[in-house]
Amino acid sequence: MPAPLPAPRLALVVLTFAAAFACYIDRVGFPIVYTAIARDAWIPKTIQGSVHSAFYNGYTATQVPGGALATRIGGQKVIVWAFALWGLMSALTPSDGSRTRAIWWCRVGVGGAMGTVFPSMHSMLAQAIPTQERNRAVSFMTSGMYFGSAFAMVAVPVAMRLGGAAFATTATGCCAFAWLLAWNADTTVLPGAMGARKPRGTPWGGLLTSPAVLVIMLNNFTFHYAFFILMSWMPTFYEQKLGLDAGSYTWLKMIPYLVMGTCSNVGGIVADKMMSSKAYSPTYVRKLLNTIGFVLAALALWSLPLCTSVGSAAFVSSIALGALAVARGGYAVNHMDVAPRLAGVLMGMSNGCGAMAGMIGPWFTGLVLDTARDPWVAAFNMPGYLCVGGAAAYLRYATAEQLFD
Repeated sequence: MPAPLPAPRLALVVLTFAAAFACYIDRVGFPIVYTAIARDAWIPKTIQGSVHSAFYNGYTATQVPGGALATRIGGQKVIVWAFALWGLMSALTPSDGSRTRAIWWCRVGVGGAMGTVFPSMHSMLAQAIPTQERNRAVSFMTSGMYFGSAFAMVAVPVAMRLGGAAFATTATGCCAFAWLLAWNADTTVLPGAMGARKPRGTPWGGLLTSPAVLVIMLNNFTFHYAFFILMSWMPTFYEQKLGLDAGSYTWLKMIPYLVMGTCSNVGGIVADKMMSSKAYSPTYVRKLLNTIGFVLAALALWSLPLCTSVGSAAFVSSIALGALAVARGGYAVNHMDVAPRLAGVLMGMSNGCGAMAGMIGPWFTGLVLDTARDPWVAAFNMPGYLCVGGAAAYLRYATAEQLFD
């Protein structure tokens, strides 16, 4: 078994897990709240869609700047300001659904703040965590997204029943301040929290022309394209194809997140064990997890239209999402291999591609469902093909060797 993480590094990993957990309480929780207040205010679906997408406008815009800033001044400073801004913008978010413009700008602000969080965390982990521990560290941090999402599915509706939309919005924003208290509870400097001692320039030309970097970006796009399609359209698949009542699938929404969180951690432990044995090179392990994850996800996606029961569809979609989580043990850790000093910048670049997939994928799938002869086959085939293509490109061009100083 891989050795346990030393206490200072463990503290950093646990706090990044908590940060991801808190972020996804808001990301999953706000749409639940807004759907209710927009319905009460009779807001048209097109306007609702604009409000939902406002988060991604801010989120996409700050990915690369956030990573570059974390590289220069330290992820600790960037992430503290990010959580403070997120908490402030959540506090300012109106609970009156008719105040569309104010809600829209507040969600842009929340998205902009959160857009710097994951590049900052990758920047810190790249500096603090040695290669043989990175799979577990990143996988555990990532699983916070999925467990936080599952928690929000239950906690946010309860908060709305107890105190209404205003209470639920305030509660999700308080997660930011609660995390800040935990982060600042220890006055010692956590490993990896500071920026480069001698800040150097970023070789943008080299990064944007490196095949190893480009396949990381491609696979991040692929992961999020498949992920957002499944999370956005599976409820419609359950209702329209399998006849499940809309109020009956809360548990079905939670299961995929729990499966992803579990598979993310299992994949990280297995990868670190393989690398610690010295029998497999880091490049081999990265490619193995990436290939297994994306190919298995593709097979599950292609099988989904054949499902004829709620149980079989839930099982197959959970396989697809669990496999996608395993794939993150390949491309999502690779930033730290090829450019440890620039891991935050690379994460910003690739996560920006992922955010674009979140904007493009659900919209394009809706178009396919409206126009295709066999809509569900066409809808799930596309992300399946992307998964296979992404895995093939990663097999050909990826490396775990350091390419940039």
